[in-house]
Amino acid sequence: MQTQTFKLLSWLAGIATVVILFVCFQPVGFSAMIAHVGLGGFSAWVALTVMARVVQVETSFVPMEVLGFPMKRSDLFWIGWIRTFSNQIIPLSGVAAYAHAIRNKTNISWKELVALATPQFVLAALALGVVGVSAGLVNMYSGSAVPVVLLAGYGGLIGVSLGVTYGTASLLSLLPEFFRRKFAKTKLALRKLSATKGLVGRLVLYHVVIILLRGLRIWLLFEIADAHLLWQEALLVVAIAESAMLVQLTPGGLGIREGAILGGASLVGIRPDIAVGVALIDRLFVVGITALLTPPAIVVVRSEGP
Repeated sequence: MQTQTFKLLSWLAGIATVVILFVCFQPVGFSAMIAHVGLGGFSAWVALTVMARVVQVETSFVPMEVLGFPMKRSDLFWIGWIRTFSNQIIPLSGVAAYAHAIRNKTNISWKELVALATPQFVLAALALGVVGVSAGLVNMYSGSAVPVVLLAGYGGLIGVSLGVTYGTASLLSLLPEFFRRKFAKTKLALRKLSATKGLVGRLVLYHVVIILLRGLRIWLLFEIADAHLLWQEALLVVAIAESAMLVQLTPGGLGIREGAILGGASLVGIRPDIAVGVALIDRLFVVGITALLTPPAIVVVRSEGP
């Protein structure tokens, strides 16, 4: 009952936020904006999305190999779409879908699977911190206080992420004996991941590339809407827009990501109506491609044995 209530409230909150943004900032000629993207623009958007997904496969493939549970890249590619679809239904439910699919393909234990949260979430946050700090540095001479805020906020995110990455295994050692036994496999898996030479840096680099590829989708839509951004400004918008991944309170960050894109665009002087239009077009494309690729993903994942 509580899950159903949360699901309903999260949907209502997300939809309400999108409606408020649309009503308040009314994208002029929204349908014309979509038409202006055209087949070429949509194809480029899809290409960037697929490239990001291919890189994202490595963020699971590499740590799974290190832990001794290798998987096929093709399986991980399709599992990624199932996870995205699940997140579009209930916030964070993609975690359960991802874990279930991984367990069906390997004999990894739940305790070892927990260790994958580090490359999947913490290192993604660390990569976002790197992008955010970079955005602050390259915009330092813009004449506003925004770069300083970015440096402080994303610098703190880097510190916390590094602490979790390298400190969680040690913290588990401090638990009472009963819990230490329960999480013994998790601790060993975390130590194995953090001790593997170059692994953390490699995974962070993958996540940075993913963020930039998704950011290029936003930049592309702004360019098509004739809202031209300098690369420094585009990086700032991307950093703020991608921060929505840290706040999964609505399905797929519905309303939150759109608000983040609007906020980032307003800082670099983009008209609010154009920013909202771009954010909504990006959302429509994400929902569309996810709905299109999830059915074959389910068929492929279920049709192949472990």
